[in-house]
This record gives sequence, C-alpha cells and structure tokens, in this order.
Amino acid sequence: MRTFGKPQCSDCPAVKGIIPMTGIRPLVGLLALCTMSWAAAQDVLTYHNDNARTGQSLNETILNTSNVNVNTFGKLFVLPADGKVDAEPLYVSNLTMGAGTHNVVFVATEHDTVYAYDADTGALLWKVGILQAGETPSDDRNCSHVTPEIGVTATPVIDRLSGPRGTIYVVAMSKDSSGNYHQRLHALDISTGAEEFGGPVEIQATYPGTGDEGNGTTLAFDPKQHKLRASLLLLDNIVYMAWSSHCDHYPYTGWIMGYDERTLAQTRLLNITPQWRFRFHLAEWCRAGSRYERQHLLPRRQRDGRDNGQRAGLSELGELRKRLHETLHQ
Repeated sequence: MRTFGKPQCSDCPAVKGIIPMTGIRPLVGLLALCTMSWAAAQDVLTYHNDNARTGQSLNETILNTSNVNVNTFGKLFVLPADGKVDAEPLYVSNLTMGAGTHNVVFVATEHDTVYAYDADTGALLWKVGILQAGETPSDDRNCSHVTPEIGVTATPVIDRLSGPRGTIYVVAMSKDSSGNYHQRLHALDISTGAEEFGGPVEIQATYPGTGDEGNGTTLAFDPKQHKLRASLLLLDNIVYMAWSSHCDHYPYTGWIMGYDERTLAQTRLLNITPQWRFRFHLAEWCRAGSRYERQHLLPRRQRDGRDNGQRAGLSELGELRKRLHETLHQ
C-alpha cells in the first residue's frame, strides 16, 4: 500500500475521514492529517464536532492548501466492517485501555456492530455485536433509503466523563425471531465495549393524541415504522433522539425523546404531530442531526408532509418551536 507523509497541524485528530465502501465486507478507509502531540488532539465526540453541527476546528492555524495535497495527504489503511457505515465515525484521543493508551476511532454499522480501532495502526481494539439473542438487523422495511438492512444509522455520541472510562451511546434497530421489531439505546464503555447502566433499554413511548399510530386518544411509538436518521445529541446529561419514517410509509408521527445518560430512563418526550393524520406530517428526516442553538433544540432539516401542495404554516411551525423549547427545559 502506498504511504504518505503527514503534514503538521495545530489542532486535529489523526483521523478525519472514513469512507464506507460497497461489497460483502465493507471497508473503512482512514485518512491521515497530521503528526502531533496527542494530548492536544481534538476529540470528535458527536456529529460534526459540536452540538451546533458546525464541523469547525476553531483552533487550527497550520493546515492549508499548500501542505494538504496529493503528496502529503492520503489513505493510511483500510479497516474491515461487517455492514454499511452510515453513521459518522467518532474519535477519542489518549484513551486508557488496559495497560496502554490509544487514539481510538469508533465505527458503528448497519449490521448492529460497534468497533473500536487504533487510529494510528488500524489494529482492532474491541468489537461488540449489539443484537440480542436470536435477533438480526431489521430488513429495509420496503424502503430504499437504508438497504439491505437497518441497524445503526444515526451517528452515536460519546461522553468521556460518563461511567468509569467514558461512554458511547448508540441506538440500534433489530428484528427478533417472531418478526417483532426493536429499537434500543445502548451505553457502551469506550474502553471495553461492555454495556453500562443496565442497558440496553427498549425505546418505548406513548403520547396523548388523535393522530396516526394511535387508538383515537393515545399515540404509541411503533419501532418498525421509524428509523433514527438524526444523529444523537447529548445536552445537559440527556441523550436526545428524533425519529423519521421509512419512505413516508404510514402510519407514522414525529417523535423526539430524551434519555438520562446515566440511568437510561426516558426523561423527555414530545410528539410533534399528535393530532395530524394522513393529510399532513412533520417528521425528523434530518440526516445530519439535531443541533442545539440559542437555547433551542432544532432539527437541522424537517420534512413536512403535503396536502395538495400546502406546507406547514408559520403559526404551526412557531408552535412547534415553542413546544421543543418547553420539552428541552423541563
């Protein structure tokens, strides 16, 4: 394999890009950015570096187009994965694992597997399958958006201060031998991959309303009707998740949930379409992930349903923002 030199940089991790490749055994390619003091490396613990989803590295002062080029920047190695990688890999520097310290890249697949790789050598540090006994990843629910299977789609989130060594939070979809579908929140020790805090927990919810997914008075979250596209958001010790549908297959509604990061108890719950039925829907189709901005939890992009070309009015969207704010600041 061709090797490349590494430009120096002031504030960047060794791994910046990870590229899923097609095939029976997808591979993950790692791109080198720099050689540096790892104590100063910038962790990537959530989608696009921060809760505003800016992707910024504000302390970078060295990298530019003259030292990041075809001669000094390129693929270091490829890593095997057992399924497609739709979630953004995350990066933790100087992580103590056993008797050693490693810079670690975390990869989650649609086959419901989480990997921890050494970001410098490509060595596998641990691998954990998060399916329960007798389960498989979900089928694609007759939707071409995520295919041929659905496991971990949303980018996880890491808290280095949670648990004894730090925790990565992952939501996984699966199907059991009886044909039942499941969505579960996992909390994994980033040093070992072991489940923490009594996890995983089943994602369940009910909400007052007359809309879809209900019996006329109460809505019930149906795990087979939803996939978690939006990246997880960690804010004030709460792990937030926002759900979309599979290709607008009815019935579905728009769910936002929050779980305590240490007890895994559900502490926040909002359905943004509790009274709406087939004619109109607003669901969390944001691919990038919810962001926290100026005391509001905001979907980066909401997909609104259509009724003869009509879209959500300002009053409805204003009410949605108010309800999101109230849910966030309970």
